[in-house]
Amino acid sequence: MRHDLDEVLIDPVQEPAGCIDENPPAVMDAPPKHRARVAKRVPRVAIVHDWLVAFAGAEKVLEQILICFPEADLFSVVDFMEERAWMRGKKVTTSFIQKLPQARKRYRSYLPLMPLAIEQLDVSGYDLVISSSHAVAKGILTGPDQVHVSYVHSPIRYAWDLQHQYLQQSNLTAGPKSMLARLVLHYMRNWDIRTSNSVDHFIANSEFIARRINKVYHRDSHVIFPPVDVDAFQLCEVKENFYLTASRMVPYKKIDLIVEAFAKMPGRRLVVIGDGPDMRKIRDKVTPNIEIMGYQPFSVLQDQMRRAKAFVFAAEEDFGISVVEAQACGTPVIAYGKGGALETVLDSSNACPTGLFFDEQTTESIIDAVEGFELGAVKIDPADCRANAERFSVRHFRDGLRAYVQSVAPQFTLPPPALPPVPLVRKIKTTTPKQDEDNEAADGMRVLAVDQSGVLGGAELSLLEVMKNMRGNNETVLFDDGPFRIALEAVGIKVDVLDGAALGGVSKDSGMKRPSAGMIGGVMGLVRGTLEKSRNSDVIYVNTQRAMVVGAIAGLISRRPVVWHLRDIVSPEHFGKTQLTIIKWCTKLMLERVIANSTASAVALTALTRMKEERLDVVFNGISAEPFTELEAVAQHELRSRFGLPQDAFLVGSFSRLARWKGQHVLLEALLDAPDMHAVLVGAALFGEDAYEAELRAYVLEHGLGDRVHFLGFQHDIAACMKAVDIIAHTSISPEPFGRVIIEGMLAKRPVVASRAGGVVDIVTNRENGILCTPGDVNELAGVLGELSADADLRNRLVEQGYANAINRFGTERYVESVQKILSDVAGKGRSKRG
Repeated sequence: MRHDLDEVLIDPVQEPAGCIDENPPAVMDAPPKHRARVAKRVPRVAIVHDWLVAFAGAEKVLEQILICFPEADLFSVVDFMEERAWMRGKKVTTSFIQKLPQARKRYRSYLPLMPLAIEQLDVSGYDLVISSSHAVAKGILTGPDQVHVSYVHSPIRYAWDLQHQYLQQSNLTAGPKSMLARLVLHYMRNWDIRTSNSVDHFIANSEFIARRINKVYHRDSHVIFPPVDVDAFQLCEVKENFYLTASRMVPYKKIDLIVEAFAKMPGRRLVVIGDGPDMRKIRDKVTPNIEIMGYQPFSVLQDQMRRAKAFVFAAEEDFGISVVEAQACGTPVIAYGKGGALETVLDSSNACPTGLFFDEQTTESIIDAVEGFELGAVKIDPADCRANAERFSVRHFRDGLRAYVQSVAPQFTLPPPALPPVPLVRKIKTTTPKQDEDNEAADGMRVLAVDQSGVLGGAELSLLEVMKNMRGNNETVLFDDGPFRIALEAVGIKVDVLDGAALGGVSKDSGMKRPSAGMIGGVMGLVRGTLEKSRNSDVIYVNTQRAMVVGAIAGLISRRPVVWHLRDIVSPEHFGKTQLTIIKWCTKLMLERVIANSTASAVALTALTRMKEERLDVVFNGISAEPFTELEAVAQHELRSRFGLPQDAFLVGSFSRLARWKGQHVLLEALLDAPDMHAVLVGAALFGEDAYEAELRAYVLEHGLGDRVHFLGFQHDIAACMKAVDIIAHTSISPEPFGRVIIEGMLAKRPVVASRAGGVVDIVTNRENGILCTPGDVNELAGVLGELSADADLRNRLVEQGYANAINRFGTERYVESVQKILSDVAGKGRSKRG
């Protein structure tokens, strides 16, 4: 098709011979419509979107429309978008709602005013108007000489067929508020029908929506599927033994049904990615075979989609982008057989199926579908899944949209798109536009990390991993000197050590001593020192509980947002009443966000504070595999010689500071029933727990275990210690917030035995990548240790699965990326508030 600016379009209506007027009127005397079809020209284009508040599915479509029409002007009811790189510098013309009270947070409350608002946006000076509408954008006022093309994501769902579901979920089924809501929705329906007449051409995002448009507006529409960035997902033909679902946790997504179904299938493992209002309800239904990962960055989602056996989808969606993304990875889909999934997934009726459907949104129907998939009811080739996903690529969307607009508005010459046509074969992108934007923000971010300890404990090692790998200009404040300061400075992090002696009277499990004037003065000194450093920072990142209190006060004074990385289970089992009260009110009043290192930590904090889900993220710690891989070529006997360990004994290693709740005494008691085994205790009594160490040593002497128990004390080279033993035993008698030692044991390629409690269940799938025991049960522990010593095949299987688990789920890259994104988001909001 030619697009020359000087091309003259001949009217396709042919005049009969002998009827040609020899004195035709001048072109300028022709009716306006005829004039528009004589000389082709580049049109002035306006693009109208409902509202700009988050980069979701509709905004991904809008992004591609802007690329197709790069010179267009953009209009929207409101614009509170924080992620703006995808908008390509467009200035947005907004309505009067933009300036109404609390519009940023409660823009949806102004729905009754939105018809009026959209009609006040003036697009009369444009030739071509393209609306991107799932609510009110299609109601923009246009004249007879303008072409209005509306890309409809859906007619207003909550005003039409989903009205009753919306009222029920909003608790508006009875009473005066219900009557008011019903009147508003009735008004919206009438307005919606009336304004459909001003649209010249409808585009639907699926056949399902085309049927809805026909039902509601009595208009035909052309189907152009939404763009899916399939090139950002790589085909993987080797699948692992777990199922995946990923979505925002809102009622209509039905994630709770999927979780309920898998709870009844204990032999089937499910991974859930996403966050939202329903998170607490969904977490309450979790069983040991279900892992809730919460919000995860794109790289984690992509990785899980590539490795999953199948993607489970229970929503009735208009389209369903995640379903296509899964297929782009070569992953089959098990979906509810209604809505857009019927168009994006090919079942057994197709020669090249890519998934299967279940008929009802019930747990029983999902279970039947999963069991049918397991039995091979449908044979699916990952390559066919990828080929099917290609139908929904960004390139197909752009080409289809421009071709359709040109066909309904042939009087215009469309300008070239902002990007060149995508080649048929291209390299897979390593980052998305959103990741690029996040990286740019992180480069300029200034983080002040605060920790109470100078000792290299688990919390400090995890913080070290973040600080040495995170982008931006980062500094650290410690309340004590020691190996942690040395480790931070060794990787180039600037460290200031404040005098934290005043905190010596604070104990998390026994509360506080009566505060003296000296203690109060010392704490205020810590606040002043932290406050001074925070003034040059965008966000304060506190790593431990006592540091959290100091950092929270400093952040309140300096108006810097504070993010707490929670690495404890805040329950009466671990903390005193006074400490819990302080944690509760600091969290409620002074913290912007909390990062929990496990589901158990998050659940305990939620129970204590009732904090909103959007302020709490679960991010599993990341542990580097490098120290372990460096020792691959070192023989075990060399490592045993290094630490003075017996060469021929079967060694069970315990790696933790010596503390009663860590349960080293349980291992020593189990040793009495395992006469052929030795125990290796790596760790020291760090926080006033010398009495417990003395108790352990006395027990060894009393029971004649002196030649079978090896106290190695604190060790720097944990990787070498772990590779020197045969089994790693984690014996905590109280719930562990996370369980770093377990992942390190997996990276050391040693079978792991762990206590079934707390964050450990996020890491270990029983008898798949480790073995779980009842906390404090000596007999069970002894039995498992005996079983492992006698069964080399079992040890090898646990080692293989454990190593894969540690590498795939607990790598440092995804850990740092997740923490960095949270800090960057909070820092950006903090800068906006400060003006």
